[in-house]
Amino acid sequence: MLARVAATRLGMLDHRLPTLGSRALLRFANMPVKPRSLFHTSAVTRTTDWQNMTATEQAATFDPTLPGRVLGPWQKFTGFMSFYKEGIKALWANRTQYRSIKQQIRNDEEISRAEFQIYTRYPNDRLRMIPFAVLVVLAPELIYLIVLLMPGFCPSTCMTYRAMTKGARRHDKLKQKLHLQALSRIRNAGLSTSDFVDEAALTKAVQAGNSVFSLDQMSRTNLALMYRFFGIGPLSMVLPTSWLRTSVQRRLEYIRTDDALLGSEQLISGLGLVELFRACQERGIPAADLPEYQLRLALYNWVRLSQRQMPDNAVPIAWSRLVLLNRSVKLANSPV
Repeated sequence: MLARVAATRLGMLDHRLPTLGSRALLRFANMPVKPRSLFHTSAVTRTTDWQNMTATEQAATFDPTLPGRVLGPWQKFTGFMSFYKEGIKALWANRTQYRSIKQQIRNDEEISRAEFQIYTRYPNDRLRMIPFAVLVVLAPELIYLIVLLMPGFCPSTCMTYRAMTKGARRHDKLKQKLHLQALSRIRNAGLSTSDFVDEAALTKAVQAGNSVFSLDQMSRTNLALMYRFFGIGPLSMVLPTSWLRTSVQRRLEYIRTDDALLGSEQLISGLGLVELFRACQERGIPAADLPEYQLRLALYNWVRLSQRQMPDNAVPIAWSRLVLLNRSVKLANSPV
């Protein structure tokens, strides 16, 4: 079974983050997900209890590119080798855990966010495991360059923080262009930026029944816009509309489930930097140049709005991110 880490309320925002979410039974791709309290996973954990870290957390502590680490050339090389070795070991450990999680799902048992993340990430990671391991053995000096040029080649357990931030910076530039397109699209739909600036205005706009907030009625151009904004994949202009709609729907279902787990398990203040960064990127939050406390606040605002107002439809929140980009919807009675 997974080694689980108690989610302690740490960090600058701990005293300002109230309880989120509920413990309602969710379904993600026909998989029962019951939010658990007290446990969390993070690529860089905010605990020093080594025995209670997951394999992914243990591997991430070897990352030589984490902020604050100053290493010489040889230390960097050995640090990268240690990190990739531990990442492959973590991937192999996740393989065993993935089988256990699948059995839990078949038995309709409760799973935690740690297990949910392994269940969603491992299928893609295992396709990259063998070629990446071969590269580590045969040409270790080329790994860093290949990861920077082709980040999709690297399993998630072997992705350095620096490589993640560089990829995010490129995607954030694309988001700026898509943001301008989104402003034009909402004007064509009879909406304005003021409909997204606060919780009350967004709720009112959704209740008005505008088709842009319905995934089933969304136009192909808007689907392609959302597909690219969330970084789901390339070639949005040549993919069939049904593919775009299904892909966006799956991403939003994943985010909705993850929101509920983050909220109910009180994980936001306990997430480590890398896992926090990933969560923001998955939600389209520009993350490359934001300090950690702003990332944590942006994720908190997203999850709070999701759980309070729109637990069954993440499309309005997705549009709010497209329209506001670097800002969050202002929440009613917000403590922050």
